Amino acid sequence: HAFRCQAEHEWAQDAIGAEGNRLIAGAQVLVVGLGAIGTAVAHRMTVLGARVIGLRRTVEEVTDGEWTTAPSRHLHELLPAADVVVIAAPHTRETRGIIGRRELALMSREAVLVNVSRGALVDEPALIDALRAGAIGGAALDVFDDEPLPPESVFWTLPNVLITPHTSGFRLDHWDAATALFADNLERFVTGQPLVNVVDKNAGY
Repeated sequence: HAFRCQAEHEWAQDAIGAEGNRLIAGAQVLVVGLGAIGTAVAHRMTVLGARVIGLRRTVEEVTDGEWTTAPSRHLHELLPAADVVVIAAPHTRETRGIIGRRELALMSREAVLVNVSRGALVDEPALIDALRAGAIGGAALDVFDDEPLPPESVFWTLPNVLITPHTSGFRLDHWDAATALFADNLERFVTGQPLVNVVDKNAGY
């Protein structure tokens, strides 16, 4: 709303103020996938005062720590209470379409879906229907099934969607950091040391 009003040179204090600012503090945040990205999200949301539950495939029992960790099979029972759902899981056979019509129907009408993983994890036609119908509050999408997102995509015109062009993983020193990681791994390989950031080809990530 603020971005649209800015583009129209409109001082919309009354309209935006009437909607009320939603707080991260006290919100229930569900992070789907607790790898490096999901863990970083969970930590930062916790610091900002959110109540965080992180789902991961390899956990068998719910454990308490800085945030609550639960096995991914609890997704459906946790979706209804979530104010924010962050998708940070890798794209595998098991996670493709993990958020579909059933999952979107379980979410609160005020809930926001954030996807910084891969577009294939979300059923995009189902998400468009949910957003159009107001079945969920909105979505912040950095990734899509078809990239670049085609100009004719409905997502561009939905007022309750924030789009970024698959840039959430980039930073000012991105290529310096990537080059340093490569050089470190090359040295490790040449000297016979264990590599870092190794992909588990069986798990798919």
